[in-house]
Amino acid sequence: MIVGITGYLASGKSTVSELLKKKGFIVYSCSDLIREECKNRGLEITRDNLRTVGNELRKSQGSNVLAKWLKEKIILQGLDKNYVVESIRTAGEIEELRKLPHFYLVFVDVDAKVRYNRAKERLKEEEHIASFEEFMTSERKEMNGKDKQLQNLLECKELSEFTINNNGALEDLEKEVDGLLLRIQLRDKEKPEFHRYFLSIAEVVSRRSNCLSTRFGAVIVKNSTIISTGYVGAPRGTRDCYDRRYCIRRKNNVPSGQQYELCASVHAEQNAIINAARQGVSTLGTTMYIFGEKVHLATHELIDCYPCFICKKMIINAGITEVVCSRADGSYRLYRVDDWVKEWKEKEITEDNEKYRIDYGDKNGQN
Repeated sequence: MIVGITGYLASGKSTVSELLKKKGFIVYSCSDLIREECKNRGLEITRDNLRTVGNELRKSQGSNVLAKWLKEKIILQGLDKNYVVESIRTAGEIEELRKLPHFYLVFVDVDAKVRYNRAKERLKEEEHIASFEEFMTSERKEMNGKDKQLQNLLECKELSEFTINNNGALEDLEKEVDGLLLRIQLRDKEKPEFHRYFLSIAEVVSRRSNCLSTRFGAVIVKNSTIISTGYVGAPRGTRDCYDRRYCIRRKNNVPSGQQYELCASVHAEQNAIINAARQGVSTLGTTMYIFGEKVHLATHELIDCYPCFICKKMIINAGITEVVCSRADGSYRLYRVDDWVKEWKEKEITEDNEKYRIDYGDKNGQN
């Protein structure tokens, strides 16, 4: 998760970041990058200098430059961690950070008078806050710049997905932060639709495969419940290709898509049907999910899955009604088994519109 924090002057963005840091979030700040640039230029760290240098960077390198730098840091550190990106001030920064997965923009909302009093207390970075009017004048410089390369906090507020209130005490803000994380969790509950769900399980099943050419996994589902699984592999108790350290088909120069009987393995679809039979479970009216990828010579390449002729015949006779196959582009395709039956009534099986005839092998097309 990546939480972006935006807000007006002295709204408590750093305090929100610190509360998230206590929960294990890694904190990055756009302002810290500008502070480093000011130090490199030998400039005093004042509000005016930060604003000027920040705007110069955005004008010369794009409104998203700070976010680009931070995005690279986050990717290097790993997207499996939780992050806070503090002090976001342009739409360009937001657009850049939204290229990362699970990015959420939060606006910290505080009344102007409250912010003014807090700013006077903290006296951060030589802020000129002799009066409330001067405070608001300084803030307006960051609010609504017509130049898209410059700061525009009003636009950042409009682009925010979540708002938290920081008008109260610290313990109130802690409750706001907890509420924010709960809202994010409730909104973005990851619940894949059923086809994706069962294909993901078929992918895990495929990792048990002991074929040197491909990894295939099959899952048979009835009434949204898995009743059987299978992966491509040698019959129980016999040597597989990893044991013998070579592929029988390749050794005998058998072309891909031909003479499946000359293979040490049983296909995943066949094993799933066989395993259901071993358990005495009916496959009538079920759906089969098939995932596959090429793994020859340590490659990992998704392929367009499709049952071979033998598997198609077994699927028909097993009473399976639908087959969902993973595709090379990450999508999937659903087939109605009745359509296969109709097709074979009208033409020979060798004349199928779609065939299990993909080159899973080397340059000679061997499998």
